[in-house]
Amino acid sequence: MNNKKKLAIAGIVAIIVLTMTFIIHTTSLPPETDIGVTKNINGMFITATDVQPMDNAKKVRVHFEVKNNTKQTVGIGAGNFHITVNKKDYQMTDGNNFGQEIAKGEMLAGNGYYELPNKQGEIMLIYTSPEGETLTWNLGEVDGK
Repeated sequence: MNNKKKLAIAGIVAIIVLTMTFIIHTTSLPPETDIGVTKNINGMFITATDVQPMDNAKKVRVHFEVKNNTKQTVGIGAGNFHITVNKKDYQMTDGNNFGQEIAKGEMLAGNGYYELPNKQGEIMLIYTSPEGETLTWNLGEVDGK
């Protein structure tokens, strides 16, 4: 075999190896979520920092951090949020749910507890402001069963 054929075969093998490595790497990555992503709605900066299954995945605990960068005191709590799974809404449930007024420039951290269906899929967290505006976070899938 001459050198040109050997070089062509080596190039093809290298391309195949790189392609397979890329495919394996991209299929093994966890799906992207919005956990830890801060979103702004009218000067309220809201972050869902953590999501944990509770009660054998019959409910989920979402940890929130909220910063009030408005010019007034604002009330917010776990009841301003709900989740959807497979396009069905699930509301706040029992737990030590956060909620209070936050003075301008202050921060609040706390948990919200939300019921989950038996058959789960991708969880979307939705915040609805008093004015009816919404923010949405993709929380991924909760594994706790």
